Amino acid sequence: MKNFDARYNNLPKTEIHCHLEGAIRTQTIIDIAKEYGLSLPSYEVSKLDHHVKVFGQWRDLHAVLGAFTIAQNSIASPEVVERIAWELFEDSARQNIRLFEVRFSPDWAFSGHRLNWDAALDGILRAKERAEKEFDMVIGLIAITSRSKGPESCVKTVDWAIRHKDQILGIDLADSERDFPLREFVPSIMKAKDAGLKVTIHTGEDSPASFVVDTIKLASPDRIGHGIHIIEDMAAVELVKERGITLEINPWSNYLTSSVRTIEEHPLKELFDLGVRVTINSDDPEVLDTNLNNEYRIAHETLGMSMSDIATCNRYSFEASFIPNEKKQKVWNKYFQDMPPRV
Repeated sequence: MKNFDARYNNLPKTEIHCHLEGAIRTQTIIDIAKEYGLSLPSYEVSKLDHHVKVFGQWRDLHAVLGAFTIAQNSIASPEVVERIAWELFEDSARQNIRLFEVRFSPDWAFSGHRLNWDAALDGILRAKERAEKEFDMVIGLIAITSRSKGPESCVKTVDWAIRHKDQILGIDLADSERDFPLREFVPSIMKAKDAGLKVTIHTGEDSPASFVVDTIKLASPDRIGHGIHIIEDMAAVELVKERGITLEINPWSNYLTSSVRTIEEHPLKELFDLGVRVTINSDDPEVLDTNLNNEYRIAHETLGMSMSDIATCNRYSFEASFIPNEKKQKVWNKYFQDMPPRV
């Protein structure tokens, strides 16, 4: 489903919800496996794709998360982390993404091969510095604390992010909120906020609007990952609007995880028309075989958003981005002049 139609590819873009672990090229997984002696079901791209990509709608979010196992095992060294990050930045630049936030879960991504978190971060930072210079883009980093790793992992991740808050702009709480209630993680989230880190939380992806309401009341996040099921409760919609919370929406991902029954039923445009600050993102572009151009195509051709609507979503991303204003403003002024931000 990757798309490079000039109608979308030529547009300067922003993206604020993309997982590093879900953005590893299949050929890179094969190269790493050969170099580090890792076992794979196949060493041919066309065959391995069926093990590491989601090509059709799966029964639920849990099933799709299982597709990440091979990708996780390929994160074998800090040098590999640097390569994966560089290739993601390269792929993003190819789509004309100028403001880009990428998130990663150190305790999930780096634990398989017991990587030193600081060394792995250094690899990402080297790729980031190079990409910002070569591609004239600005990049921000978010550390994910994975609910499935438990509250202790959340404490460790938040403390690590705070130590590196010059490079890590915010934290994200991800994984199944049905299985791992938010309340256990709130103390660490508040510690991150008190230290000056921004907060985004995955909620309302495959769970009802009530989960989003509880998340807002308990943790007051700056942004919400997904949040699409607030459409089921106008009180939840009004709460999101009242708090000025931006939703990081990923249409194709929501369809593949069966968070929406059909792609035509996705509530992106409906939420936009209701005045919710929605943004358009790719989530896990390699695992889900998508890119931001494809998400724009869906928004425009399937869901009926105008190109002006999509430009407004770009502005929402810019305004909600955790990247320091002086850095992101330069990119906005250079590439998004036709729609100045209303901050």
